[in-house]
Amino acid sequence: MRIVLILNSPNWSGASHYCTLLGRQLIRQGHEVLLLTEPGKPLAKARQFGIPCDDTIRLNHRNPGLYVHAMKRMKTIFRAFRPDIISAHINEGAWMAGLMARWFAPQAAVVRARTDIDPPKSHFINRYVHHAWTDHLMVSSLLHKRLCHNLLDFPAEAIDVVYGPVDTEEFRPGIDPARSFRREVGIGDDERTVLIGMVARLDPVKGHEYALEAFSLLDRRLPVRLALLGYENERTFAWLRQTAERFGVADRIATFGYRDDLPAVIDAFDLGLIASIGSEANCRIALECLATGKPVVATSVGVIPEIIQDGEEGFIVPPRDPVAMGRALTRLIQDPGLRHRLGRQGRAKTVAHFTLEVFGRQVERVYQKALQRKRSAAST
Repeated sequence: MRIVLILNSPNWSGASHYCTLLGRQLIRQGHEVLLLTEPGKPLAKARQFGIPCDDTIRLNHRNPGLYVHAMKRMKTIFRAFRPDIISAHINEGAWMAGLMARWFAPQAAVVRARTDIDPPKSHFINRYVHHAWTDHLMVSSLLHKRLCHNLLDFPAEAIDVVYGPVDTEEFRPGIDPARSFRREVGIGDDERTVLIGMVARLDPVKGHEYALEAFSLLDRRLPVRLALLGYENERTFAWLRQTAERFGVADRIATFGYRDDLPAVIDAFDLGLIASIGSEANCRIALECLATGKPVVATSVGVIPEIIQDGEEGFIVPPRDPVAMGRALTRLIQDPGLRHRLGRQGRAKTVAHFTLEVFGRQVERVYQKALQRKRSAAST
């Protein structure tokens, strides 16, 4: 198939991760892919992956002149590339791609990928765009499928769920046998101390205060440390340290910024912690922990309850409930056998259901289904 992917964002996000991994995997499976994107980290990552890109279209703005330019560029690209599939991954790129496809790529099926957490807007214009200019929806959770069906009145048979993937070769147990990150945390070679890892940007939606409160409720006699990794967003590391001091745990935590060695870092964890109060449309860190053989304590938001079964690969707790979170952490801290068993089950689950190869095959089936539905509709 000839596939145009559209990712009109300069920022790295769950949608960017989903789209660039998809482009690389589709190329590996023999498809011809062109990514329309903008200068920024997604473009750099796509080029690193070897994905052919066009970065001349600007959609992440409110400039009418740039919209006209984008429409002209899409017309030229669609006519020259003759795609079978056109798939936009960000809202601003979706309506224009669908409109231009109807005029200049009528053979293509327009597959809107919805991998963000925000529910679709149910107003008339958005419903019209989806019904008139979109052939199929590909979403990253059952939750989002229900929202699209109910709010947009989009036919359920034209909505398919494809969960985000994890590179199980990059994230795997034993990638750093020395577990060197533990020395950075201050644990050294002490294997008795349980290292809890939380990887999340410093944003209110990630629930850091609930994680720190839960950590403060743990029995202080337990040998445990908490490593918090991320980058400043709406909150700062100064805020994080002040909050830790308020809960009396500043002496038992370690904070880190962006890391290039995340697979090795996660391999040094004993368990992962996700305290989010929202978001998590894809929850990459959950899959990365599971692929590395680490059980996870996570809140029941977004896609998390769909990819982690409570008591099988970790424990699911309500958001904003540090007491329940603390209890789940205590179970795993006190029971190494349970940690190892859930970790093995998490690894097995990702290998069976969330690899890049599984991801690519699922998306192929969605694209083929969308093309078949479009051709059947055209023949009636």
